Amino acid sequence: MIQKSVSFQRLASLFIVIVLGYIILKQGKFFFEPLVFSILFTVMLQPLSSFFQRLVKYKIPAILLTLLSVIVGVSIVITLFSMQLTVIVNDLENITGKISEGLQKIFQWLNTNFGIKANLKLDETGLLENIPQLANSTLAIAQKGISSLTTLIFNLFLIVLFTFFLLWYQENFKRFLLIQAPKDKKENLNTILQKIQKTIQKYLYGLLLVIAILAVLNSVGLLIIGIRYAVFWGLLAAFLAVIPYIGTTLGGILPFLYALATTDTWWQPAAVAAMYFVIQQLEGNIITPKVVGSSVSINPLFALIAIILGGFIWGITGILIAIPVIGVVKIILDNNNRTKPMAFLLSNEMHKKNDTFWKEMDKEEHRLK
Repeated sequence: MIQKSVSFQRLASLFIVIVLGYIILKQGKFFFEPLVFSILFTVMLQPLSSFFQRLVKYKIPAILLTLLSVIVGVSIVITLFSMQLTVIVNDLENITGKISEGLQKIFQWLNTNFGIKANLKLDETGLLENIPQLANSTLAIAQKGISSLTTLIFNLFLIVLFTFFLLWYQENFKRFLLIQAPKDKKENLNTILQKIQKTIQKYLYGLLLVIAILAVLNSVGLLIIGIRYAVFWGLLAAFLAVIPYIGTTLGGILPFLYALATTDTWWQPAAVAAMYFVIQQLEGNIITPKVVGSSVSINPLFALIAIILGGFIWGITGILIAIPVIGVVKIILDNNNRTKPMAFLLSNEMHKKNDTFWKEMDKEEHRLK
């Protein structure tokens, strides 16, 4: 009876911690959102900061040069994106209307060739009503950002400020964490911190390179096919690739429908669909595995769960940081005997090693108490 009482007490405590954590993260988004991005940027920029520090011999000028390099690079990308963004925002209503027309053409083709309009009537009506809303929701992200420019600038300022101080004090933060561990645990904790740093760096660097490659492939392909706003559609699909498994598909649907409505030939929409299919296969089977590799190695089920939970708590920000966060959680779980089976459960290697639980982890030290 005592054991049951203790178990219920622990479950209640865990439930309270989860609820309080959710409330704090949800209500404190204005503070935690730029802080989390700053931590990720700090880890990513640490090698560049070290390079500049070796070059100029002083820490603060090295950090300033690091931030200046990033700001210049981001400004160039934003400028290129904004060149078509202004036209897109002004022509947004026309674009969403064309996307709806593209969907209408698909249903008309199905009706003409297969005579299945009656079976698709409900779906057609629902989709035709929602596609413009979907397009507005996707394309109006930039429009919303422009309307809330003050908030955007403030958040960017906080991110730059936080990143500066985190780069300045990073060694002290690391030492603070290390002194919290007993002497026999310090080496293990230091190993965990190094793994976390390398994992985040490899994932973020790889992701940026994947986005750049996809942006070039998408934009060049659409320009060759002759689709308007090719650079915008190409960049949009590339940025959506940060959403694993479905991002590149989502990025290809809208330009396909737009091409269907704005071109007079069938080969152009077909070429857009074929192009995105080929690029998606290249991204999933060659580009991402080669560039990002097994830096995070989370299986698709838990990756999608993390993305959904991240989006539920923090919206688009939560979606963007979900994968690196669950990657960090996996590293922490993997370095504790009790939670090592949980780390393997999250791993993308689970389907390749079906007998691991029986052969390696069926021991008392790996059981959850």
